[in-house]
Amino acid sequence: MPHALALPKARRVTTLAAVALAAVLALAGCASADAKPGASDAPAATSGVVIKHAHGETKIPQKPKRVVALSWMTPDIVAALGVNPVGVEKVWGAGDSGFTPWFEDYTKKEFGKTPEIIPAGDEGPNYEAIKALKPDLILGLYSGISDIEYKRLSEIAPTVPYIDGPWNPGTWESMTRVVGKAMWEDQKAEELIKETETQVTTLAGEHPEFKGKSFVWGLTLNEGGTDLGVYLKYDGRVRITEALGFTSTSAMDTFLKTAEGDNWYTGVSLEKLYDVPADLFVAWGSSHNDGVYTVENKIVSRWEPIAEKHYVIYNEDAEAAAISAPTVLSLKYILPKYVDDLAAALEGKPTNTGK
Repeated sequence: MPHALALPKARRVTTLAAVALAAVLALAGCASADAKPGASDAPAATSGVVIKHAHGETKIPQKPKRVVALSWMTPDIVAALGVNPVGVEKVWGAGDSGFTPWFEDYTKKEFGKTPEIIPAGDEGPNYEAIKALKPDLILGLYSGISDIEYKRLSEIAPTVPYIDGPWNPGTWESMTRVVGKAMWEDQKAEELIKETETQVTTLAGEHPEFKGKSFVWGLTLNEGGTDLGVYLKYDGRVRITEALGFTSTSAMDTFLKTAEGDNWYTGVSLEKLYDVPADLFVAWGSSHNDGVYTVENKIVSRWEPIAEKHYVIYNEDAEAAAISAPTVLSLKYILPKYVDDLAAALEGKPTNTGK
């Protein structure tokens, strides 16, 4: 779920209850898979690779072949780099199969099978299930792995947790580079980044009408909510939309001042919503009805992007997850639709998906 499976702060704005809801979604599964045929075995460094992170540093002595990829985003990058993870967790946005559609399609096509899913642990990682997979590398960059959990996982295999802070993946580019380094595939990681950036640039070039249009990325309202949840400029959703040519609302500085701690979101009181200029509103919600409730709210309905029907609301889990936790695989999956939806919204043809 957008932006993390657990929120680090005790306080949350009212309209972000949907974010907290995703924190209770179970992580489930159990697994084993193989390296993609033809993947490079050339060592990146004879003495091994060292990754510095929030819990210290991890040395990876040789090119890994059996990778456990925990939580969001990491499994996508591992697969795109040529290795089918031996274990993954079920994440928000996955379908009935337990996998996100883009990851499932990619692993079936490239490796002939999907990984099994690691069963959820009682509290934290399922150490027994992970150990049974005999990994030579454990990656959990978009996670809340604590120092104690990191030490226990490191007893199983070299482990790379989050780099800067819990549930903070950084940019999709930086995360791709870290995973690439950990897997001794720096050059391949750079190629994947370039391919994805080219896709973004191409789509932006096809839509010159995006340039200079202002936007707000946020959340649908909860019933009775008095704040509209909005995301800050360093959030992945906001970055991608800016890369397509849009400009964040001029109220972003105000958003940043009201955000608590290192949160990636804040709330705008509905009473002050009219002070937030925007040509477009993009959001995610839990259901189609949430989207309807939001745009029909007596205050929100008069806000310019809503009144002009310039909005895109994703209530399908996979769509929301693909744009909220962007990777080199999820962006290929969601960007063509996302761009079409943005273009339609600017023409007064809004999107409100889901049931």
